[in-house]
Amino acid sequence: MSSLFTRKRFFASAALCFLLASCRCGSEESAPAASAPAEEQEHEAPDPAEGEESEAAPAAEARKNAASSAEGSVALEVVSADALIAKLRASGRKATLVNAWASFCGPCKREIPMLEKLDATYRSKGIGVVLVTLDEPADVPKAQAFLTERGIRLTSYLAERPLGAFKKGLNPRWPGMLPASFLIDAEGTLRYYWGGEAFEGEILPVLDAFVAGKPLEGESTPTLDRETAQ
Repeated sequence: MSSLFTRKRFFASAALCFLLASCRCGSEESAPAASAPAEEQEHEAPDPAEGEESEAAPAAEARKNAASSAEGSVALEVVSADALIAKLRASGRKATLVNAWASFCGPCKREIPMLEKLDATYRSKGIGVVLVTLDEPADVPKAQAFLTERGIRLTSYLAERPLGAFKKGLNPRWPGMLPASFLIDAEGTLRYYWGGEAFEGEILPVLDAFVAGKPLEGESTPTLDRETAQ
């Protein structure tokens, strides 16, 4: 009898342990899992398409700004000496002061703002100012940048290659130094020539003499300057 009673107690204890273990497992499965620390939480991977759009927007804006800058640059039409003179004759002005310059020439860039003031002063008297850059085609953006940044509104051109033909067409005596200025009348005739940087005090007497109808043909020399100033 005792052995039978012992076996019954053993099976009862085993069944109770199994029941208690099942309850604990169920409670652990139903309990919410603890959240991981914020540093260890996984981040949702960004949508590649969204990343491409966010990077493409600034790039597109940069291209747009670059295009606007290019569109806002001063246009430089390529002209030969003959084509330039034809344009001057068709302008209806009494005379035009043509200034040859280049972006690499310091005196040229120093001279241009003064020439723009002369254009504003003498426009009502029938005299205008035109710029022609002798920059190499690869350096044209430098010339455009200078004119744009300084707000120069003078009509501007680019000298056609070869430069030898262009220089000869404006003045056979012009060896090519820069800057150089040429006063050309309504008939396309060269009336005065300044080789090198010309200062306002040297140009004004010549322009005033031309407006007054005084005979005027020559180059920038001390003798001629004194004659035109009288």
